[in-house]
Amino acid sequence: MIFRLYGRPRREVFSFALLLGILFPVLSPAADSPAPVQPLPAQTANPQAGNVLTLDDAIQIGLDNHPTIKAARERIGAQQAVLGQQMSAYYPTIDLINSYQTGTQTAGAPTTNRAADRYQSQANFAMILYNFGKREATVQSARDTVDVTTFNYKTAVDDVIVGVKLAYYLYLGAKAIVAVREETVKNRQLLVNQARGFYEVGTRARIDVVRAESNLYIAEADLIAARNTMQLAWVTLKNAMGLRELPERPLVEEAIVTTIPYSLDRAKELAYASRPELKSFEAQRRAQDQTIAATRREHLPDLLFDANHRYSGTSFDRPGPLLRPSWQIGTSLVFPIFDGLRTTNRVEETLRNYYVIRNQEEQQRQQVALDVEQAYLRLVELRDRIKANEAAANAAKENLDLATGRYQVGVGSIIEITDAQTLYTDAQTTYIRSLYDYRIADAQLTRAIGQ
Repeated sequence: MIFRLYGRPRREVFSFALLLGILFPVLSPAADSPAPVQPLPAQTANPQAGNVLTLDDAIQIGLDNHPTIKAARERIGAQQAVLGQQMSAYYPTIDLINSYQTGTQTAGAPTTNRAADRYQSQANFAMILYNFGKREATVQSARDTVDVTTFNYKTAVDDVIVGVKLAYYLYLGAKAIVAVREETVKNRQLLVNQARGFYEVGTRARIDVVRAESNLYIAEADLIAARNTMQLAWVTLKNAMGLRELPERPLVEEAIVTTIPYSLDRAKELAYASRPELKSFEAQRRAQDQTIAATRREHLPDLLFDANHRYSGTSFDRPGPLLRPSWQIGTSLVFPIFDGLRTTNRVEETLRNYYVIRNQEEQQRQQVALDVEQAYLRLVELRDRIKANEAAANAAKENLDLATGRYQVGVGSIIEITDAQTLYTDAQTTYIRSLYDYRIADAQLTRAIGQ
């Protein structure tokens, strides 16, 4: 059903300026203009400044440089642009058309054809007056999708932070193990010197020298592997911070805290309330709700307004004016009758997508619970293991001191002291790994909770 109003003013000039001045204050959605959603503020950190790299500095460098965060920030901007596109439904469209055509046209007698030029210059104005909530639902869906990208940005930030923490602790652990291997090489070199001295004076057999040298070479090989692991850990740390190049620098040790401030149930509650992944799914559900509403309203009519003003004419109009003005203004009420079931199937699609989001959200909640439980139980285990490993390292050190004393006075064997050295090295390595594994588990639990 279409209603049109036509008329011609007494004067030939139709003013679009007056029309725009009347319609814009009434129909412009000033209250619904999208508020810009800003990403987390970025601060500048110089990766080359200073000689010591603290954990906070490393995290800030990662936040400033990691491409994952930059990409997530751009997605927010892109979705804000999509929101602006949807907001355009509240505003009119204005276009200007200028055309020129030439061809034959019958003039006078039907058998007389003459070439004629046709000219037209037309300005069009059109806008939606009301479409029963379709544009409102579409705009709200786009606004909720901006929230989705914002929470995804927060997820990217959390992933970069925990990635930097893990790499930072891995490097510190690898460096500590290098120190242990260097001490082992030093001790075994001393043992070789002692065995050679004893052999030269005839108090020990040649086998002691050979065994001590073999253990020394093994320790040197282990030291080479440990140093390579430390270099790989630095490369991993650079990558976690989003840098291609960063000269190796000393890191700052942090105190080990073996107190867990909350219970497992409390950790889960915090995770459900804080994890940005869950908040992202909530925003996705809200956006899909609005998409469903907008799709269902496709069955409802649209109330449209359009107007145009044009100058047109042909060369046949001479000697009169070449271009004659005319105008048209009207409203249309467009009822959708049948579209091949397209709208019906679109509604079905949006409903199915809504349930997909619901199930993905439940899957994410289960994953959050799994992350919290694994990190929490791992942290509790390591807290207890640190104490046991520390006691084992102290006992191994005492055993090594006793074996060294026995060998120096000639009552201990080379096997006894080399076994004691190996035991002490392994106990130190296990203790150091448990310390830094605890730090890693603590960082993972913090990430799992979403704090």
